[in-house]
Amino acid sequence: MKWLVLLALALFIAAVLIFLFGKPSFSEDQVVLELEGPTQASVGDEAVYKVKYGNDTKIKLHGLRFKFTYPEESVVVKDGQVVKELTESFTIEELQSREHEEKEFRAFLVGDRGNIKNAKIELEFKVGNLRSSFEKRKTISTTLVSVPVSLTLVAPPTVVSGQVINYILDYRNESGENMSDIRFEFSYPDGFTIQEQIPKSSGINIWFLPLLRRGEGGRINIKGILDGKEGEVKTVSVFLKRGINGEFVNYQKVATSSLISNPLLGLDIFANGSKNYSAHLGDHVEYTIRYKNNSNFNLIGLNLEVKPEGEMYDFDALNTEGGFYDSSNGTILWNAAVVSDFSALPPNKSGEVKFSVNIKDIFPSGGVGERNFFVKAAVKLRTPNVPSGVEGDEIVATSDLVTRISTQPTLSQTAYYNDPAFGSSGPLPPKAGEETLFTVHWQIANPGNDMSNAEVRVVLLPGINWKNVVSVGLGQSEPTFNANSSEVMWNIGVLPQGTGVLTPKYEASFQVGIKPSVAGQTPILVKDGKFSGTDSFTKERIILNAPDLTTDELVDRPGEGTTQ
Repeated sequence: MKWLVLLALALFIAAVLIFLFGKPSFSEDQVVLELEGPTQASVGDEAVYKVKYGNDTKIKLHGLRFKFTYPEESVVVKDGQVVKELTESFTIEELQSREHEEKEFRAFLVGDRGNIKNAKIELEFKVGNLRSSFEKRKTISTTLVSVPVSLTLVAPPTVVSGQVINYILDYRNESGENMSDIRFEFSYPDGFTIQEQIPKSSGINIWFLPLLRRGEGGRINIKGILDGKEGEVKTVSVFLKRGINGEFVNYQKVATSSLISNPLLGLDIFANGSKNYSAHLGDHVEYTIRYKNNSNFNLIGLNLEVKPEGEMYDFDALNTEGGFYDSSNGTILWNAAVVSDFSALPPNKSGEVKFSVNIKDIFPSGGVGERNFFVKAAVKLRTPNVPSGVEGDEIVATSDLVTRISTQPTLSQTAYYNDPAFGSSGPLPPKAGEETLFTVHWQIANPGNDMSNAEVRVVLLPGINWKNVVSVGLGQSEPTFNANSSEVMWNIGVLPQGTGVLTPKYEASFQVGIKPSVAGQTPILVKDGKFSGTDSFTKERIILNAPDLTTDELVDRPGEGTTQ
């Protein structure tokens, strides 16, 4: 009998051990969930995300529910159609032990340079006979490091309610290829009333560009009145949209904000009497700062501070006109000691302060396409003496002015008799009744901003014959001759920044022939030479005139052009 009790006890202990240690083990760490994708991308790139999942436990998983969240503002295209939902779910009934799978998700990333875009995968699942559910999640971040189209959206940082303001969008195609079906869509803040648009939009907030060529750009200027309560932040945003399968989808975004400021003080700044002055190399720029007490209070102890910013300023020529220039922080200061109004500014009293500085006479060196050239003056007028009944620790007004600097291209027009490439033909000095060939050379440099619609034209007078022999630099268009107007035209199109400084000059040459009939004359080879183009940044139309070129002004044989 005793041995039966011992046997039963042994069987019971064995059953307990089998129950506790004989069944398969489970560890949540052995459930694999990984999310792979790019850590850096350009705006508009298609990001590919891979979700990898697996079961490294000894137990079957079941009821797996996955939820993938695309990055904010991204564009998802499924079966040729844009999907507005930015989450996608799928389920798997069972995942066997040691089974691994993966799934791919794609999205076009939308935003601005420097934005961080996060994608996320979430998993909920059950294990064996356990009633409770388990969860896992993974996230990956992608930094937008570059943009195919540079977008600069400018708005005044502070605005008095009811003030007329300008929203300015500058854009340029930096992608290296032509872009088609582009649309800019503005989102205005509440309280903004449009007065003028340059150029006109389709509706009130949409600008359509059928084609934006490589290196080309433009500007959209929207003028209007902004109303709001003091302290409100008014944000304007612009989406660059591209056509995909007949639908315009978000591709790139830029935004900026204005603060509705304390209206007690009015402040503005002008360059050479204008808000839209475009400077040139070597210019003398006189800034005028205008201030006004818009309140019913007597404002005392005012201080004015200006910070000129930009590598194109020549501070050796700075004239502060009584202000103190602090070179440690690059600011100019005026107080009541030099401006009597700042001691006590009565209600509705206005005045102005001036300073001047030169623009440097050369552009700085740097990488190709590195930047556009401009200078900025930011001004701030403030007093810590706040009248009774007015909230805040100080009264302050701010304003700033960006002055764009136009490029300064050069055109060199020369002629050869014995050209290094084409050689020579005919007598020199020219002889009546005999033809002599000459080669005209054009060289163009552009140290500043990109130029668009660039071209060179000259006129061939009667007796000067186009020989249809031309030569240009690699990838450049050739000069052509219009017999109806007797013009030679070189249609360059886009003339990049840094041409002739960071990269070789643009160069073209062509041959002309003359067969004089009268001795003792010096024929004009080309007349009314002119280079023209538009600065893509300042929008200024630039024209250079070249002097007429005669047979007596040859590079290799000067003074031998009089016909015999």
